[in-house]
Amino acid sequence: MQTKIAETLRLLRIQKGLTQEALSKELNISRQVYSYYENGKRLPDLITACMLADYYHISLDKLVITGLRPKPVPPDKLFEDLLPEHQKILNAYQRLSPEDQKCLRSYLEFLDKKEK
Repeated sequence: MQTKIAETLRLLRIQKGLTQEALSKELNISRQVYSYYENGKRLPDLITACMLADYYHISLDKLVITGLRPKPVPPDKLFEDLLPEHQKILNAYQRLSPEDQKCLRSYLEFLDKKEK
């Protein structure tokens, strides 16, 4: 996880066109400490991580866990956190043609309105 934070911080700083020196002054932390964050030698504490996420206008989980380029989820893992019967429905939906998916969505909307 430390490398994800380091990689994300480096990419965000470069995107802003800032040096470590300029950014550390703006954030009121030492350049050496910020360099440690970017090089994976040190993790920011929670308050600093929140400050960095706020500064870059990204969520804390994006800074810490997923980074800027989250890994794609393999198709067979898309629904693994769902109940088995829900997985079955969604997998069947994915196998339908676009036209049949549209028909099914229309039918579900009809059923939803009927229940109200």
